[in-house]
Order: sequence, then C-alpha cells, then structure tokens
Amino acid sequence: MPLPLPRPSAVVDLAFAAGKAAGRAVDAAGKAAGMAVDAAGKAAETAVGTAAVVVALPGRVLRLVDGAEVLMAAATAALDAAEQAVADARALTATAADLVDQVRTVTGTAAGIVDDARTITTTAGGIVEDARTLTAASAGVVEEARTITTTAAGIVDEAAQASAAAAAVVTQAARTAGTADELLSAYEPGLRRFVDNLSPEEIDAAIRMIDELPKLAHHLNTDVMPILATLDRVGPDIHELLGVTRDLRQAIVGIPGFAMLRRRGSAGES
Repeated sequence: MPLPLPRPSAVVDLAFAAGKAAGRAVDAAGKAAGMAVDAAGKAAETAVGTAAVVVALPGRVLRLVDGAEVLMAAATAALDAAEQAVADARALTATAADLVDQVRTVTGTAAGIVDDARTITTTAGGIVEDARTLTAASAGVVEEARTITTTAAGIVDEAAQASAAAAAVVTQAARTAGTADELLSAYEPGLRRFVDNLSPEEIDAAIRMIDELPKLAHHLNTDVMPILATLDRVGPDIHELLGVTRDLRQAIVGIPGFAMLRRRGSAGES
C-alpha cells in the first residue's frame, strides 16, 4: 500500500516548528550554562574572600576552615553542575544542529515536492487543454457523423424508392415478357413462314423502303394530310359536280343527231 505523501504546506509548517524548537533548545542551554558559570564565579569569589579572611585573621582560621570546606564543596558541586549543564547544552546544541539539518533536508524535500506539484499542475493544465481540444474535435466529428447519417438516410430512402420502381419495372417486364411469349407462340408459324419466304432482294427492298420513310413521312405531312383534311368539303363539291355532269349528259343526249354521232363513234372504236 503506497504511503500518502504529506502536503507541501504541512511539510513547511513542520520545518518551521522544528526550527523554532531548536532555537528554544539552544536558548535554554545557553541560559543553563550562564547560570552554572555565575554560580561557579560566585562560589570562587566566596572561596577567595574566605581565604583572604583566613590569611588576615589567623585567629579565626579554625572557625572558618569548616565554612571554607563547605563553600569549596558547594563550589565544586556548582562547577560539576555547570560542567553537566554545559555538556547537556552541547548535546542539546548537537541535537538542535541535527534537527536543523533534518529541517533543511525536509525543507529541500518540501521544495522538491512543491516543484513536482508545480510540474504536475502544469502537466495537468496541458492535459486539460488537450482534452478541451479533443472535445472540440469530437464535437466536429459528431456533427459530421450526424450529417453523414442524415445523408445516408436520404440515400436509403431514395434507394428504397428506386427499389420499388425497379420492382414495378420488373413486374411490368415480366408481364410484357409473358405477353411476348404468348404472341410469339401464337404467331410463330406465320413469322417463321414469313422469314423463310423472304429473299435477299425483298430484304434489300425493305431496307430501301425504310430509308425512304423520312421522305414519305414529309410528303404525307405536307401533301397528303392537307388533302385528307379537305375531304369533308370535297364530298359536297363532287356531289354537285356529279349533278352538273348528269344535267350536261341529259342535255347532250337531247341534242338532235347525238345518237347517230354516238353510234358512229362506237363503230370507229370497234
């Protein structure tokens, strides 16, 4: 299980707390050493004063020896205490120095962690920017896919309509093929006889006639069709002309000597 890394702010706070504790320890050691030195100085001064009194007053030596010994013992104890306090102060100073070194190490580690955090933050910012760019590109791709899907739907509809039309054409073609089969079955003997009796000259004539069809169609449209369009007026005119011709015939028959002329003309023709 990976150990959780402390936050950079917590590491910095710990470093500052350790520095403050080391400063307080050094101050306490200095005060203790100062007190011990002061006590030793006072004891030494007392001992020197006592010795001077002994030298100046030989009569009081015996009474002051015991006091001097007591004071020397106290001075010795004070010096021992001062030496112990100095040793403790040195040990505490060494411990404080080690603690300061550890604090420096922790501070350096914290600075490295802060740099790593800054690098990670920068990398995360780049990743977020890449994600934003990728999201925009994905939105474009989705829009293009939606457009393609719409176009494909239209193509599918057109294909369905074309398929329905093709099915109708196929159905009509099937019906036409069935009708053609029936016609071929019915007219096959006559068609076969017609084909068998065709000569090369007749085929050439049919080809020439087909070549003349454009001219024939032109003359039919320009010459024959106008005449046919006037036939409804030609009928009464012909009927009137027949009446006039009948009257003329009767008039000619009524001419004296026409019968003789008619017989003479018949005899000449025979």
